[in-house]
Amino acid sequence: MGEEPVEHGNIEADVLHGYVIARIVDRVESEPDLLRRSIQAMRKEAELDPEILSELGPLEADSSVVRQVNKLSRATVTKSTDIEPEAFRLAVLYFIHCIYIGGASLPLDEQVRIVWRVPEPESRPFQRAWNGGGAATRA
Repeated sequence: MGEEPVEHGNIEADVLHGYVIARIVDRVESEPDLLRRSIQAMRKEAELDPEILSELGPLEADSSVVRQVNKLSRATVTKSTDIEPEAFRLAVLYFIHCIYIGGASLPLDEQVRIVWRVPEPESRPFQRAWNGGGAATRA
């Protein structure tokens, strides 16, 4: 009664991938041990989806994929096409628990909300304010 409908975002995959990889690289550059901590957090997660577990095996068995994830930086990845799709997927599985897509009318940095496996530090001067809701996409 009088409530506005919840706006569900529709975002192009290449835009989403570019944004997500940029945010991952930002975090990796500012937190050098993030990969190790994220993998530990993922492995400790009691409710790790069986589909995620089945994806991890082949991705982790490919040394070139693992090498790309281990070398993530602004020097190696400036856009989403600089990383193989398999390495992008492994990075998402390692670093991200869930991605929420908000309303299409929001700016991109508010439309996409990343729930990290390792929460972002509170005192990051360049950290953006995340708000809004929307559909969730499991990493």
